[in-house]
Amino acid sequence: MSSSNDENAPDLDGVIESHDDALPGPTRSGHGKMPERLDDDALAAATEQERVDAGLEDYAPNEVPPATDPLPPGTNEAVDRAQRGLTED
Repeated sequence: MSSSNDENAPDLDGVIESHDDALPGPTRSGHGKMPERLDDDALAAATEQERVDAGLEDYAPNEVPPATDPLPPGTNEAVDRAQRGLTED
């Protein structure tokens, strides 16, 4: 009989627990209890977040806000190019 202080027991301190699983819950109507359609965008976002949680990526690119506010409608193209640093001067 093994005790809870067994030297051969695996160390589970580094196990990552999922906070928000991208896969939907099982349904009775789908094949293998999976729904007919999966949301690819939600799955891609969850995969990015899992890579960040695992330490494979520094950040999730889709969660980074734009560096500048968008220009108001009707703004001159020269202003847009100057803001992006594409002027010749």
